[in-house]
Amino acid sequence: MGRKTWDSIPPRFRPLKDRMNVVITREVPRGSWTMDPERTIAGSMDDALNAVGMTVLDRRAFVIGGAQIYKEALAKAETKRILLTRVLTDFECDTFFPIQLNEDGKAEGWERKTKEELDRWVGETVPEGVQEENGTKYVFEMWERTW
Repeated sequence: MGRKTWDSIPPRFRPLKDRMNVVITREVPRGSWTMDPERTIAGSMDDALNAVGMTVLDRRAFVIGGAQIYKEALAKAETKRILLTRVLTDFECDTFFPIQLNEDGKAEGWERKTKEELDRWVGETVPEGVQEENGTKYVFEMWERTW
């Protein structure tokens, strides 16, 4: 995750439990990363992947934002899937996901997978259909790279 994403997580929820938390920031020189008990801090996406690879081995790595971090991750051949929470409620905002994943399931270089495929990949039953929390409607989707 990027530094702003890390900062947006309320301190009582940091670090995110049961996972390695890696924060990518310009405050660390590219080509380096450091670890502390709360998080690993990396100077670039490649440094973050190196840090994860050295400590996590065969686990999955997830990117949780922000926009620049998503853009860098999507440019990597290693990025095979997108687990998308499609927010159906309109908000005024200034940051957007860097690629267009259409509601009709079509996108250049990407294909939306079925609910069953999503459940199988994550290893649990994901809520189906439109969900709502505090007046915000959303659906869970999984997309796979087609090229």
